[in-house]
Amino acid sequence: MNHIYVNIYTDKVKFYIVYYDQSERRQIKNDEIILPISFSMGDKLYYIKKIISTIIKQYNIESYCLEVDSDIGVDIVEAVKMEGVLEELFSSKGVMLWK
Repeated sequence: MNHIYVNIYTDKVKFYIVYYDQSERRQIKNDEIILPISFSMGDKLYYIKKIISTIIKQYNIESYCLEVDSDIGVDIVEAVKMEGVLEELFSSKGVMLWK
């Protein structure tokens, strides 16, 4: 079973994918998506959604965990928008929330 952990920042989204089995746990991928500064908020949301959608298909992701950076400050609105778009994406792809 593959899980994805997503950490949302103002300028990037970090993620790592972990394979879990009853007797095994191994990290498959650890990477980040840099958000271009020239993109509008709508373009950033579309960009993130397309990349994470591809990752879900490529790695057969079955569950997810989302976190927003605690030091975001005034840019919290953008982070909440990203979180909402990603939660909607995971839900529409049948990926379960994992705690």
